[in-house]
Amino acid sequence: MIGGNISIVGKPNVGKSTLFNLLVQKHLAGATRKPQTTRHTIDGVLEEGSIKYQFIDTPGLNFNIKKNFNKVLNKNALSAIYQSNLILHLVRYNQINKDDVKVLENIKNLELPKILVLNKIDLIRDKKRLVNILSKIPSEISDYYDEIIPVSSKSSKNIDKLKKVIKKSLSKRKNQVESIFNKKPTEFFTAEYIREACIRYLSEEIPYSLHVEVNKYEENSKLISIAATIYLRKKSHLSIVVGKNGSMIVKISKAARIYSEKLLNKKVFLKIFVKYDPKWKESEHFLNSYY
Repeated sequence: MIGGNISIVGKPNVGKSTLFNLLVQKHLAGATRKPQTTRHTIDGVLEEGSIKYQFIDTPGLNFNIKKNFNKVLNKNALSAIYQSNLILHLVRYNQINKDDVKVLENIKNLELPKILVLNKIDLIRDKKRLVNILSKIPSEISDYYDEIIPVSSKSSKNIDKLKKVIKKSLSKRKNQVESIFNKKPTEFFTAEYIREACIRYLSEEIPYSLHVEVNKYEENSKLISIAATIYLRKKSHLSIVVGKNGSMIVKISKAARIYSEKLLNKKVFLKIFVKYDPKWKESEHFLNSYY
């Protein structure tokens, strides 16, 4: 069987999770328009005939912020890269900048196939511009990649072409197709769906100062009952997350429940609690959950 581990890497907010979900054909990773939605490495397997792909979505590499939490996220992303058989480096088609170059600096000397994926080409109205954009990528960047593929995660443009290039690259090497990560427990994805809904529906500041934990997960033949807690660092955020007469927490719960039911293929009862804990981000339990 042809196969391998394929890491999707890049700076924050370039569409890695959207591409990952598209490639594995499931909504496993939180995907929003806001940066740093992804905090964990998440893997998903796609089998097509004799090919077994294991795609790994990684947190956005951010070398500008020196906080401990960002260092942990960078370490997790780089760890996935070093265990891969192929790297997809995702960038915006019209915005290759110094942060993208910093990502390249961390992968350029690895002796494995690297594909530069130019995302969001659906925004190009005149398709003749694409040729011009490709020709203007500096050789000091393009020379490090085996292929450069323009795609649109939104419209699925060139995704089949990307898969063919991945297949061709993997078929040239004898790769290990077993999982390189411990599979995430099912409740992990419900927690991620809750956090994704918070990022989508709440104001800019709040989602980055909250953490979600699943406290109960019980399953029988007909129903999965899940209880989760949203931890907030600011007391003033409690009323915002709950909403007037509980309207916001109902909205968040509904979105997370729908995604959970699609993934689990079973009816889900989801109860979400909201608590104030100003030190959740410094807790050993929280940081250990990212190792």
